[in-house]
Amino acid sequence: MVTHARPGSHKVLTNEVIWASRTFSTEMVGGLASMNDGEHYTVVERDGDEMVLARHAYRTGAKVDIIVRQSELKPSGTGDPLGLDSYSFSGDEKKLMIADDEEPIYRYSSAAYHHVFDRDTRRLVPLTDVTKSKQRLATFSPDGSKAAFVRDNDLYVVDLANMAETRVTHDGAWNKVINGATDWVYEEEFTLVQGYAWSPDGSKILYLRSDETAVPEFDMAMYQGRLYPSEYRFKYPKAGEANSVVSLHVYDIPSGTTTGIPLGTEQEAYVPRLGFTAKGEPWFMRMNRLQNEKLIFTVKLPPPGTRTLPGLQEVYREKSNTYVEVTDDLHFLEDGSGFVLTSEQSGWNHIYHVPFGGKPKALTTGAWDVLEVKGIDERNKRVVFTAAKSGIRNADVLAVPLSGKGIVQLSPAGGTNNAEFSTGFRYFINTRSTNNDVPVVTLHDANGKLLKTLKDNAALAEAMRAYAIQPVLDFAAEVSPGLTLHGWMIRPPDFQENRRYPVLITQYSGPNSNDGANRFGGRNGLWYQMLAQKGYVVVCADPRGTGRRGRDFRHITYGQLGKYEVEDHIALAKWLQQQPYVDPARIGIWGWSYGGYMSSLCITKGADVFKAAIAVAPVTNWRYYDTIYTERYMGLPQDNPSGYDDNSPINHVDKLKGNYLLVHGLADDNVHYQNAAEMVNALVRHNKQFDQFVYPDRNHGIYGGNTRLHLFEMMTEWLERKL
Repeated sequence: MVTHARPGSHKVLTNEVIWASRTFSTEMVGGLASMNDGEHYTVVERDGDEMVLARHAYRTGAKVDIIVRQSELKPSGTGDPLGLDSYSFSGDEKKLMIADDEEPIYRYSSAAYHHVFDRDTRRLVPLTDVTKSKQRLATFSPDGSKAAFVRDNDLYVVDLANMAETRVTHDGAWNKVINGATDWVYEEEFTLVQGYAWSPDGSKILYLRSDETAVPEFDMAMYQGRLYPSEYRFKYPKAGEANSVVSLHVYDIPSGTTTGIPLGTEQEAYVPRLGFTAKGEPWFMRMNRLQNEKLIFTVKLPPPGTRTLPGLQEVYREKSNTYVEVTDDLHFLEDGSGFVLTSEQSGWNHIYHVPFGGKPKALTTGAWDVLEVKGIDERNKRVVFTAAKSGIRNADVLAVPLSGKGIVQLSPAGGTNNAEFSTGFRYFINTRSTNNDVPVVTLHDANGKLLKTLKDNAALAEAMRAYAIQPVLDFAAEVSPGLTLHGWMIRPPDFQENRRYPVLITQYSGPNSNDGANRFGGRNGLWYQMLAQKGYVVVCADPRGTGRRGRDFRHITYGQLGKYEVEDHIALAKWLQQQPYVDPARIGIWGWSYGGYMSSLCITKGADVFKAAIAVAPVTNWRYYDTIYTERYMGLPQDNPSGYDDNSPINHVDKLKGNYLLVHGLADDNVHYQNAAEMVNALVRHNKQFDQFVYPDRNHGIYGGNTRLHLFEMMTEWLERKL
């Protein structure tokens, strides 16, 4: 718990102390990897003068032994050892895969040089020829006898007994064909990066092939350290444009043969999830382009080398009048009898047990949403999950038996809990925080019993006590009959009910998001505290379209993103104007990405209530954003032109009266600078004055070096002048 300081007894928050110092650093427990026995975990830590990979016991936290020292990881012919930042075990835990010299590609993907360390022989060997390109997605087979990786868009297999390398595919090419990995839009919107999966016995690999030849290219100029800017070109399908053509294949390692898997009749199919069941059958999820139909198939493979086509067995089908989300909540049972997943079909997101050949059975019910399925605790025959059961702003860790009878609370109730479970669900490490409590990391047994506090962040709480950290207050605003918005509010240290204060609304507002959740705000939250010290009231509430309030609340924005969210924020601003402590002429709004889209719409469509708006990296026209995300919520632009145009800020700039700051990174591969450029053109066309700042070579996150400090200092100074 943060003890809130009395006015006049505090230090003054600054952007420098928030963004450019370690004063408010949060201690977390990260980088742990559970071992097969579920009783131990590994972690990279310092031992004397060097880094080591150590094994610890969950129950006590005590170090059991050292698995490998960094000094042992010297490749032949070199003097410097490999780093230990990225490693993984083989299925039998006898070998380690170690990635070195990693470089990011997009949000989740990276390339590196990989080496294999044998724990018995203490021998370190390169996975493949280090003189060739870096590898991606290197993994061991489940039995540890082989490994696979992607290089130059082709899939390879290595026999670890003799390090013999087999090239599985031969047509991979940049911006043309990808084998075993995924394209930009699959990675960003489906969070599918590894486009292949091993069979349980390690004899087969199921892989995705993406032909992106017809996908239009996008290019960005990169400036830093170059006499002439370089150009980076990549495939990016914007709404309504061509997607990659995907196909699914199984490579049989003993025979060296490849079998194509038919995807069915859908002409523009997505394959957002794929893998093998516990019994060794391939399975995949197929969605249509509009993402309002989700099907799951298992595959009967013919003997290798035969001409018989694989047989598809449909095991699940779900349709919606709007859209069906792709999540990671699909988990197959180890006994091969079926699977569990989540669905909104009841009006709320709940867990269903689907037996092969049987009807889905709801394991959870009620007017609350399941947030995430953590997995299936096979030993105790139960599903472990998080849900907003105790309140729409909370996230609790719970378990429900496969029988569906009797939900058990595993985490402390209330606040935001996030649990990481050991193999076999014997233990979990829980991180809990609230709007007013710093994150506390605790160790629990399978039934939720507290075993040990790992990190209490007492130093962070103590640092915050030196500043006028104000309580973050829950609030609910009935903005229209039958519609109440929930969120939080921060007031200035010397708050007086009858004094008029300017207000800044912070929000994201995107589909199924929750910025108004009951969790610690981190450095962003401290920035809001700094603004409160400067005399601002800071408010956050989640509008319609956001999560935790059921399907209808979420899906109302379908086909017209921006409409209801803006109506709600305008109504919230009008509600605030009626409060005795608010200056009705000084209400501002800001946001990043979807939040920047929202603030751009609010300062235009809500010109009579908003005095100022900051938009960082905003979408300004959904026609400029990618296919998967945009079409999921908007349909095709060819079919819904008014939905795309009616709530594009570009088409409302003529209404602008207040102050507008537009910020964007020139190397944003996600929300392209094109969005800002078109917004600028529209503002100039209507002779509307505004402020703009661009960050060369920065992507959607706008970070690196002093970038965040610079950004938030600029926004602070701008608000002090304009709001």
